[in-house]
Amino acid sequence: MLMHPSHPLSRSTRSARPGFSVVELLVVIGIITLLVGLLLPALGKAQQKARAAATLSTMQSFAQACETYKQQIGAYPGVVPEAVLANDPKISGTENAVLALMGGAVTQDDPDFATFGTGWTTINFNAPGGGTFSIKVNATQIGQGPRINGKQYPPFYSPKSGEFAPAPGQDLATAVDGTGFENDAYRLPDLLDAWGQPIMYVRAIRSSGPLVGPVTASPQFAMGSMQPYIVSVALGELGKDQKTTSILETGNDPAGNFAQIIRHPAFGAANQPLAGTARGQFVLVSAGQDGVYFSRFDGPGTPVDPIDDIASIGPKVAESYNDLVIMGGS
Repeated sequence: MLMHPSHPLSRSTRSARPGFSVVELLVVIGIITLLVGLLLPALGKAQQKARAAATLSTMQSFAQACETYKQQIGAYPGVVPEAVLANDPKISGTENAVLALMGGAVTQDDPDFATFGTGWTTINFNAPGGGTFSIKVNATQIGQGPRINGKQYPPFYSPKSGEFAPAPGQDLATAVDGTGFENDAYRLPDLLDAWGQPIMYVRAIRSSGPLVGPVTASPQFAMGSMQPYIVSVALGELGKDQKTTSILETGNDPAGNFAQIIRHPAFGAANQPLAGTARGQFVLVSAGQDGVYFSRFDGPGTPVDPIDDIASIGPKVAESYNDLVIMGGS
């Protein structure tokens, strides 16, 4: 019998891998935490920049629609005369422009005004000096194009998704529990920025007189049409308090503040904004990432040292706020 030499059985020995020590795990966790801490602010800044860029795009498109309207109709958009709206702001300046650009309203001088009945709501505005100016609105007709002097036009503006909706909180001067539309009887859609806050639109009344002031002072611009926004204590998707935070409402000189924002920096004394020259015939303002129109805590102000009045600082100060501003017209 053939015998084979015997060999001892060999087993492949598997060397045991040592696991991570507690110290190593803590180091890894620390590195991950550090990276997250570095990345999150960067991502947040990138997101805010993207929102600002999207908002500027919206504002530029809307401004271009206003220019097209001016070329065809002969005036910047608004179904209610600016002086009348500033005197009795039952709707915002932005809503006034939307109705002119996109339809959903007929004015008292329309030859068929009386025939617009079912589905249409009459709004009577008190005009300065007495009398009224009336319009009829129907939110379901917005987007069908405006009716001007009895003639139907195609819409001058087509909003993108997410930039067009009624803004909650308008005229909400005291905090209440509810939908945010308690004092907004008509719920007309507003032009929204990428943060969900309404974009402000104010157009010039005339080309001479004090740059900003009450209607009775015959100013170039009046602030009344922004009232539904700036008196609110919980405006827009962010629910921001404008009434006690925006320098367009707080302080001793809101008119001077607004004049510094819209004036041309090259003309007039730095500390006399009401004697300045407007940079255009209408202005669009987004409140920016903080959701407040020119917050007293933004720009030269801080949470520790808020600034309410910029009239004496000079027009360049407006550039230090996170608000986005576009002037149109010449």
